[in-house]
Amino acid sequence: MAALEHARDPDLQGPPSAGGSLEEVIGHVAALLSRPRFRALMARVIGASVDHPKLVTAYTERHLRPRLEALAEVARQAVADGQLPPGTDPGVLEDVLAGSIGFVLLRGEEEVTAAEVERRLRALLGYVGYEPPG
Repeated sequence: MAALEHARDPDLQGPPSAGGSLEEVIGHVAALLSRPRFRALMARVIGASVDHPKLVTAYTERHLRPRLEALAEVARQAVADGQLPPGTDPGVLEDVLAGSIGFVLLRGEEEVTAAEVERRLRALLGYVGYEPPG
C-alpha cells in the first residue's frame, strides 16, 4: 500500500465528490485516463489482484470505495436534475467508468488523450440516457 501511495500523483486526487456533478466526473476520469502514470498504476493494481488480493482489497477500501460512494450520490443528483432517466442504477455508471478504464488499459502504451476519453464517456453515458446540462 505504501508503494501505491507513493506512486499516486497528488494531482490525481479529487472528484468524484458528493455534491459534484456528472460533468466533473467525466472531466476528471478523462484527465486521469490520459495520464500514462495513472494507467500504469491501474494496470499494476489489476495485475496484482491474482497474487495479492489483500493489496487490491486495501486499495479498493482506501481509494476506490469512497469514490464509488460519491459517484452514487452524483448519479442520484443527476437523476433528480433530469440528466439521467428516473430509476437509473448508480452501478450502471460504475460499469461505464470501469469499462472505459479497461478499454484504455487494454490499449497498452498507445497515447490516449483526455478529449478522446471524454468523447467515449459521453457516448457511453448517452446510451444510458444521460442528458448533459444546458
